[in-house]
Amino acid sequence: MNKNYWIVLLLLGFTALPGFGQIFDDEPVSGEARSKIQAARVAYITERLGLTPNESERFWALHNEFEVERDKIRQKYRAPRAVESMSDQEAEAFISRRFDMEQELLTLKRDYFQQFKKAVSPRKIALFNKADKEFRLQILKRLQERRSNSYPNRRPNGKFRN
Repeated sequence: MNKNYWIVLLLLGFTALPGFGQIFDDEPVSGEARSKIQAARVAYITERLGLTPNESERFWALHNEFEVERDKIRQKYRAPRAVESMSDQEAEAFISRRFDMEQELLTLKRDYFQQFKKAVSPRKIALFNKADKEFRLQILKRLQERRSNSYPNRRPNGKFRN
């Protein structure tokens, strides 16, 4: 079971890689491309952390719950309008609300850390952010490579050569 799980997980990750080629500079990321990236992220992080199938199932269920709760908090504190159009009083109130949001997010992280500890070791929890950052950097690097291949006459500053 364990060997089959890892084989399926790796195959899923490899089949998702061509999905990165589907992302175009001038088009928003489609739901399909987003789900392929998410599947590759899960596979990468699961492998990087060395999660067992049981740990992986529990970890990702908790992580998905955490992301939903985090997004609810962020939505609750979303700015009513662009910061550029706010008065000084409105900007001050907005900053104060941001502090409240950050405090709520910190409390959420502390609460979920206790739950994550029941699913995986603290060492693996600590490695999660590093693995997630590595994955995001790989995605950005691939996107930059695609852009440079798509626009061979573009200079590094974004302007085109004649």
